[in-house]
Amino acid sequence: MKKRLATWTLAAVPALLLSACNGGTASGPSGVAPLPQAAAHRGHVRRNDSGTQDLHAGGADFPGYAYNLSIQPTGYYYESQSPPGPGSLFYAAPTQGTIYYCLNSSTDGRHAFEDYDDSAYPPTGPCAALGQSATGFGGRQDPLDFVGTAIAMPSTEYVYYKQNREPTSGTNWGEPFEFPQIGGVISFPYRPGDFSQYTKNVKLSTWSYCAIANGTVSDWNDPAVTADNGGNSITGGASQPITFYYRSDSGGTTYNFENHLNTACNITFKAPYNKSPYAGPSRSAAWSFGVSSSWVGPGTGNDPNQNFIGEPGAVGILAAVQATAYSTGYLEGSYARTAEPRVSQAWLQNGFAKKKAVFVSPEDHTAVAKDFQKITASDINYGEGSDEEPLGTSTPWCILYIDPKYFVSPPAGAYPIAAISYLLFYGQNNGVHTSDKIALIKFLESKQANKMVNKFEYASLSSTIETATLNALNGNGGSQPACVQ
Repeated sequence: MKKRLATWTLAAVPALLLSACNGGTASGPSGVAPLPQAAAHRGHVRRNDSGTQDLHAGGADFPGYAYNLSIQPTGYYYESQSPPGPGSLFYAAPTQGTIYYCLNSSTDGRHAFEDYDDSAYPPTGPCAALGQSATGFGGRQDPLDFVGTAIAMPSTEYVYYKQNREPTSGTNWGEPFEFPQIGGVISFPYRPGDFSQYTKNVKLSTWSYCAIANGTVSDWNDPAVTADNGGNSITGGASQPITFYYRSDSGGTTYNFENHLNTACNITFKAPYNKSPYAGPSRSAAWSFGVSSSWVGPGTGNDPNQNFIGEPGAVGILAAVQATAYSTGYLEGSYARTAEPRVSQAWLQNGFAKKKAVFVSPEDHTAVAKDFQKITASDINYGEGSDEEPLGTSTPWCILYIDPKYFVSPPAGAYPIAAISYLLFYGQNNGVHTSDKIALIKFLESKQANKMVNKFEYASLSSTIETATLNALNGNGGSQPACVQ
């Protein structure tokens, strides 16, 4: 029987942050409320991990709201860990065990999967509260059952995987199974009350959001931002310096955000963005800092701008924006969309219509889905790493990589900053939760899961990509070994 769900909201951010800073065990995300969509479930969720049948995972927080409503299973597995929230994918998955997914970062997840640096964030170490630096994954055992990452595994890390997960002696976990699972967007969040007297929706042209990210535009009353918003100052003409929050941890959201800036901002801007009130002497929107999993822009050693401040994790960014007047940063759209206290997201330019800039809302599902509609199975590079080098795996059909070039510059009318998140499973599971892992993967590639994803600020991927994933899982009809055994 389906459960009837009630809409509920977490407490305001400051109280939650105070609890976290004082060592509290609250596992809900700061200011992020779960959506009220109901989902059928087998009723196996418990308030803590009380059996070996439960699955422990973690990594990217980019897809976290869809996976577990960003409810963190804080602490060790033998402590009271929070299960995924009702309405989330991991809640609805038809697994016998409960899925505990610790939201850390893409880098942390891949490194745990590879045993790259087990001493730093061990799978069995405690899962840190949201908004705090990673300490572990709260898992029952090493390795974790699977991990998430918004950057595919590079060939340089696969070397460590081979060394640590497929050793010449000891337990062999087989070749990895990596597949793209969910698409999402990265937005510029802000407090609506800071601007509500003058505008309903803050709009930013490509030139302006590039110039905000590189520090050129440092005040909301900048003439470029005023021009973006129909010539009306969104601060009523008053100077309001911009506080910009970036991710202090290493992960996929930062990589995808910087990769977009490196592409969208390093162009020859045409009218009206090649002259005042936009470009001019000492006014460039170019992104000159490069691309990394860590923030390399202003506020770092490259440019110690005091208005750029680092915070750990998506929820760290969200909480900081909620608490700081006239602030912004970069954040997975789903976190902003569901935040309490409310957080708005800037409408960003992508294209022109009748010589006028087209501004797109990240909450427009059609615009988000458009980011990924043209990406199909034909765009999969099998066996390739995110550094565009072959991994060298003996099962290349189990590595489904999509080059960011397919979504870094979405078509006009789509929301401009997008990313794809992956899941990584072990090919040889040695009897550990194998049937549940297969059931989970099949569910995530199902129509039921797609309907759930599309209710969040995410988008499901092409049905051809889902079919390719399931074919790989099954060994392509038996012509090759199955990717999960």
